[in-house]
Amino acid sequence: MWDETYLLSELPSEDETKEEADFIVDVLNLQPGSTVLDLCCGQGRHGRKLANFGVDVIGLDNSRFLLNEAQNNTDADGGRLRLIEADMRHIPLKSSCNAVISLFTSFGFFEEKDNTNVISEIASVLKPDGRLLIDHWNPYAVAQLDHTRNWWWVSESTLALAEVEYQPQSGRLYDYRTIIELPTKSIRKMVNTVRFYFPTEMERLLKAVGLGIRATYGDFDGSDFNTGSRRMITVAEKST
Repeated sequence: MWDETYLLSELPSEDETKEEADFIVDVLNLQPGSTVLDLCCGQGRHGRKLANFGVDVIGLDNSRFLLNEAQNNTDADGGRLRLIEADMRHIPLKSSCNAVISLFTSFGFFEEKDNTNVISEIASVLKPDGRLLIDHWNPYAVAQLDHTRNWWWVSESTLALAEVEYQPQSGRLYDYRTIIELPTKSIRKMVNTVRFYFPTEMERLLKAVGLGIRATYGDFDGSDFNTGSRRMITVAEKST
């Protein structure tokens, strides 16, 4: 899964991150003092914004590198962002959170059994009536990425290439990355894979652990989800 290579991706701007945080606070009805688990928090770009709303954020990631990056940027959060190094298949929190967020396509990294276990762990973390928000690319649009290639500059001296393969039988996308450091002429290669769940599949996963879907959005502007949407943002609630 992602480590330092995550920061070599094309990441959203600060303005986009603020828009996403505003949306999260609104649809999850977060109040000052609410406790939110940011699952796969990465370098903490959402956690810092949510902490500024007065929300208590627990950022969980299995990458020590990314958690160190998050720690280096927590000066302005008023002490409301706490970081934990852990595997999301074994979340060390039970019935303690008002909400869980999984953003920027950070669900689906594993095989079916482990992905299902992640959903079960999320349900165990939520208090009664707690809410979950899962955001990932629209699975209908992901299929159109098959065999696409995208180059971008990470910096003036670092060039990145992403080559994508989508397997419709498994619903799994393979993201092959090549990082080229021009001064040293060094080349690094890595691959990440994500299983994308269609709406009915997501509903089945959530229902099995007592989470009912409240809404599905097509983007952080609150638009309705359809097959042409940019994203699939699922909001679910834990039954009492």
